[in-house]
Amino acid sequence: MTNRLYSEIHTGNLWAEHQRKAPPGVTILPLIIGSDATHVTNFSGDGKMHPVYISSGHIHAAIRNQPSQHAFILVGYIPVCKFTHTEFTKQERRGTLPGRLQARLFHHCMKIIFQKTQLASKTPVPMVDCYGQLRKELIHPIINIADREEHHLTACLAHNCCFSCEAVQQQFGDPEACEPLTCSFYISLR
Repeated sequence: MTNRLYSEIHTGNLWAEHQRKAPPGVTILPLIIGSDATHVTNFSGDGKMHPVYISSGHIHAAIRNQPSQHAFILVGYIPVCKFTHTEFTKQERRGTLPGRLQARLFHHCMKIIFQKTQLASKTPVPMVDCYGQLRKELIHPIINIADREEHHLTACLAHNCCFSCEAVQQQFGDPEACEPLTCSFYISLR
């Protein structure tokens, strides 16, 4: 029996699956996206934003994980709005709509930031590799590095449910594993 060692992105199943679907002579560029809410004001309110960074899965993790190597590039800032000056007609909406509006704002900004990347996921882009050779690459977002808050924002889920399985708040901490999150379960939550 042989054991398989998983270490870098190219050793995983997801990249191999994407590469199999690519046209001959085209390489998949696994795009790594990272974001985290950051305070931008200390003395004049509670201002926050989400800086958005990208990196390439072709860069070795040992290099990519060192901040001094500058393997992550800042591509945009997404504002965090509380919508405190927005008037809602019902009390119930005052509790839910600001979060939904923030999620819509986050997704709209991400769509603008990654507009060109969406095109490059369908049409190969010529890029120079580390040996100076010109290669055709399809850019596929593979990994989203984020904390729990950003994962909920990305998935448009409330904070009382899990972003990766079917667990709801009452099941958090249960020893039994829940089923992975599916589209049908996600839709039933809405």
